[in-house]
Amino acid sequence: MQESPSSPSREDCTEFMHAWRAFFRSMKHGMLRRIKADLDIETTDMPLLQALFEGCVYPSEVSQSFGMPAPMVSQMIVRSVKSGLVERQLDPEDSRRIRLSLTEEGKRVLESAHRYLQEGIERSGLTQEELQQTARNLIRLSRTLQEEA
Repeated sequence: MQESPSSPSREDCTEFMHAWRAFFRSMKHGMLRRIKADLDIETTDMPLLQALFEGCVYPSEVSQSFGMPAPMVSQMIVRSVKSGLVERQLDPEDSRRIRLSLTEEGKRVLESAHRYLQEGIERSGLTQEELQQTARNLIRLSRTLQEEA
């Protein structure tokens, strides 16, 4: 495969992978550690809280929306209910289904986590356009890489 002048080089791809690992290390050892310490929650359950915030109400919707296996979502639900962040109720239209919702505490925790992330992004100096472009590029790249799997 021949590269065009604007195609990323092997070195560019390697640099991207280093940056990607550095970003996730900083998330794990920086922001996520701060959230866990300050808010006393398991940060691995944040995708569940985010999915509920975005309008998912059934475990299957959470699983599909975030591409997580059902057993993983089930474990998140159990921990989050136990922590008082999520409530489970029987679906009034189908008693075989469980509906999920954020508690007031769950909303507060998610709002705090969003604030931590926003503060970190602001400290980075990224503009709104740069952040939006980065998000679009990562989504585009993730879709392409997923197609290859």
